[in-house]
Amino acid sequence: MVIRPSQKADVYSMSRIYVQTWQDTYLGVLPYDYLYAMSVAHYQKAFLDELSSRQVISFAAEDSGRVIGFITGGYERKGDVIYSGEIYTLYVLKNFQRLGIGAKLVAALATQFNHLGIYSMLVWVLKQNPYRRFYEKINGIYLQTRRTPVGGEMLDVAAYGWIDTSLSYPSILPH
Repeated sequence: MVIRPSQKADVYSMSRIYVQTWQDTYLGVLPYDYLYAMSVAHYQKAFLDELSSRQVISFAAEDSGRVIGFITGGYERKGDVIYSGEIYTLYVLKNFQRLGIGAKLVAALATQFNHLGIYSMLVWVLKQNPYRRFYEKINGIYLQTRRTPVGGEMLDVAAYGWIDTSLSYPSILPH
């Protein structure tokens, strides 16, 4: 398994992984119609636009030539005065979860953030996401909860943060 910068050629795989993990994770949480209306083609365009903008940093986890997970991030989008970086997306195919791939992707992003002078970061995750404790396991500190519209419903999202990623990213990697 290799962690490498995402390429435009990865956009289809990233979109497929995004849609599949939402459908796997949020069935019973979000409306069925919303989940199954999600389109790989729609997200292909969105991820291609992100990768083309050069404002988004992205890494892919590749196993035997197949993308099995990815992460995107960049500057924090809401103007937080403490956390200057943000994980925008982090998804790993279900059969490859709990193998340390997510932690390696976060570490790769945190390392790149540090090269850019971004030393703190946060992530927003649906509170009903059964995998959100992952962020606590990699030393993320719960910061706050807010309500946000998702799939036509108002849901709680929780923020987890790392105040100094230059100290925390080595500890993100499994021992």
